[in-house]
Amino acid sequence: MSKRRWLIWSFYVALWTVALLLPPEVPEAIVNHEIIRDRKFLIGKTVHIVAFAVMTILTGWLRSPPRWRLLLLAFLLVHPTVTELLQLEVGRTGLLTDVALDQVGVALGLALSWKWWFENTSASG
Repeated sequence: MSKRRWLIWSFYVALWTVALLLPPEVPEAIVNHEIIRDRKFLIGKTVHIVAFAVMTILTGWLRSPPRWRLLLLAFLLVHPTVTELLQLEVGRTGLLTDVALDQVGVALGLALSWKWWFENTSASG
């Protein structure tokens, strides 16, 4: 397995995890404006899906041995739940809907990178 790929993957996972656990910055007075609130909601939920799709694609790009892929997939499926629970500890709202959207992102990422996930790396060298 390429050390460079693992380094890129680790950096992405760490960066996204930290971003999920940062306290909210936007003052409530601004967020309460309906148009801004709706736009922020749509963008935020889209980011959840895209970020986990990218994380899943990067995980497939690792081209890990088949025995490790199930463990990496489990990590991708557990990460959203853990970060949403941790968000409750940093003053954010942990939402089951975000976990579900993250799972949609994982499924999308799997669909987009299925060849990496299901290839036999021992045969391809």
